[in-house]
Amino acid sequence: MSTINGVCQSCGMPLMSPADQGTESDGTPSIQYCTYCYQNGKFTDPTATVEQMAEKAGEVISKMYEMPLDRAKELSRMQIQNLVRWSGRVIPSCESCGMPLISDHDAGTEKDETPSTKYCTYCYQNGAFTEPDLTHETMIQKYAAIFASQYGMPVHKAEQMVSQFTSSLPRWR
Repeated sequence: MSTINGVCQSCGMPLMSPADQGTESDGTPSIQYCTYCYQNGKFTDPTATVEQMAEKAGEVISKMYEMPLDRAKELSRMQIQNLVRWSGRVIPSCESCGMPLISDHDAGTEKDETPSTKYCTYCYQNGAFTEPDLTHETMIQKYAAIFASQYGMPVHKAEQMVSQFTSSLPRWR
């Protein structure tokens, strides 16, 4: 069995196990979409918009992580708009923190000053991690405090969310 990584490129749900994956028309697992968004090679709601998807995802996130609904929808909208279904392109994410690398300004730099294709400017500069001794647990604590403050959620729920969304990132595997 292969390891599933990444998120659904329609709703942003983490693809943590084969059961999370949608299916292609031939019955094989989809490598891009979850079971809620994609079955038998088709979107389950082909007329959905970014706003509608953010509404649905926001409601789930609000309940799961005890986040105020308006902030959960805001977070969902910000994440969903960068996914393949809505942006029309693959936007890479930082392999350390998960931040979307939308432009070269978001990317860290390699030793030769070229933009990194794997890491953001906050995690990686001049070909090295900005915090080389950072552990996954310390990163979770650090970002959970930021998320809890920014999105009005309990710290323990922010820790769960950050852990879930970063555990499959290459730096922490």
